[in-house]
Amino acid sequence: MNVLIINGSPKGERSNTMWLTNAFVSGFSEDAKVKTITLRDKDIHPCMGCFSCWTKTPGQCAVKDDMQEIYQDILEADIIIESLPLYFAGMPSRMRMMTERCLLFTKRYEGSPEDTFHSILEMEEHSLKDKKLVVISSCGYVSMDTMFEGLLKEYDLICGEGNYTSILCSQGELLQAGSRTRQVIHYLEEVKKAGQEFYETGAISEEQDRILKKQMVSPQTFEVLIKRYWSERM
Repeated sequence: MNVLIINGSPKGERSNTMWLTNAFVSGFSEDAKVKTITLRDKDIHPCMGCFSCWTKTPGQCAVKDDMQEIYQDILEADIIIESLPLYFAGMPSRMRMMTERCLLFTKRYEGSPEDTFHSILEMEEHSLKDKKLVVISSCGYVSMDTMFEGLLKEYDLICGEGNYTSILCSQGELLQAGSRTRQVIHYLEEVKKAGQEFYETGAISEEQDRILKKQMVSPQTFEVLIKRYWSERM
């Protein structure tokens, strides 16, 4: 299968979240063809709201930049993995800009009160229906309680609830610089197992999902580590 990784972190290859993404993909078959796009290295302009992709040139964006290549990569992928940090309650700016430029994958909305956003997400010219989407995100907070609500709501509205797989990691700063502590090593091993499950079955089991939602260290230990981290940064 063709696997497309879209790295939406402004840190590029130094992204904490990419440690999770790489561990996840390491569980895939050796036959998988993996391509990574790092958005911060791409020339991507904002959506202009001109709706040419719904009118003058259906299914084609009027803005000519690196998104043209990304559109083709999306169409060729069987599995799309969006890897992004959680900084401010939702997608980071580069990922959000790319997502808005994907309006051309939707059918024109014509006013029906029965249509939700994700119900118009299929264009006959280039359907995304059979593709698998995985959202991998980490944050630097002590737990996942409420922190990812905004992000998940955004994906629910765009894709439809249950139409994507998410791997969410709190305490993401523990992954910084590829930390090799016992807790991080164990967690990444579990992420790899989740990747193997997903590649073989198209889903992550409830048991493996429960394991991934466990905190790497206790809240008390995390607080000590984070205070030390900021002290060093100051």
